[in-house]
Amino acid sequence: MQYKGKGFLFDCGEGIQRQIMKAGFNIYSLDYIFISHLHTDHILGLPGLIETLDIYDKSNIKIFSPDGIEEFLKCFFFDQFYTPEIKIEIKSLETKDTPFSVIDNSEFSVVGISLNHIIECTGFSFIEKPKRKFVKEKIEELKLKTEDFINLRKKGYIKRDGKIVTEEEITEEIKGFKFTYIPDTYKTDNIIKLAKDSDILVIECTYLDEEEKAGKYGHLTLDYIIEITPELNCKKIVLTHFSRRYKNLEKFMKKIRKSGLKNIVLGEDFMIFDF
Repeated sequence: MQYKGKGFLFDCGEGIQRQIMKAGFNIYSLDYIFISHLHTDHILGLPGLIETLDIYDKSNIKIFSPDGIEEFLKCFFFDQFYTPEIKIEIKSLETKDTPFSVIDNSEFSVVGISLNHIIECTGFSFIEKPKRKFVKEKIEELKLKTEDFINLRKKGYIKRDGKIVTEEEITEEIKGFKFTYIPDTYKTDNIIKLAKDSDILVIECTYLDEEEKAGKYGHLTLDYIIEITPELNCKKIVLTHFSRRYKNLEKFMKKIRKSGLKNIVLGEDFMIFDF
């Protein structure tokens, strides 16, 4: 995900560099990597990606992950093999059953929550901070000029006809964008706690309706996602992580069409969603 020139990568499977380049993104712009869990299909691309960033003279990269990712990387980066100059900042995630802060700054926050996989696993939401937008009608009514806007930014208010007018009075709050990534998990209320009201939700959908397998291996079925979709209240839900047992996904499409839900799509390589 790209936001104001910064790159956010959620999990790092094998072949990630090829996919990033084919998608037309700049690897060098990558600043944050979020690892949901330590199964190899979610982390095998990490050593090669770090080496490439190092070759491109990237100064540092931040990795947020469950405990164990540092030991994994030490298998690849040591004196006799390859010692990267890039600064690798690793922050261990202490997962909770309520949304917890991973990153928080003036423009956005990233929060995580514990999921229900067969090993420790975390889901993530990127949440853009609300913005304030000037209301055109109020600007025209007060006949504001350039110097008025400068004073508003400096002081937070201006004076009109002996009255104090604050910035809040002539602006409206615009909700920020919310992106949620739900990787490997079985049923849990934490999905809704984290993903509710997302603009875009990318969520695993390993099985069609095989409930027994889903419970055994810690994954979701399309039946369950359809069931919770109204409560999720997401604008768009992108399904991914389909089991290789399905030669094609036509049965998924048929079930989605039958449900009448218009906001669920099947994820494909190189799909792009703008916000």
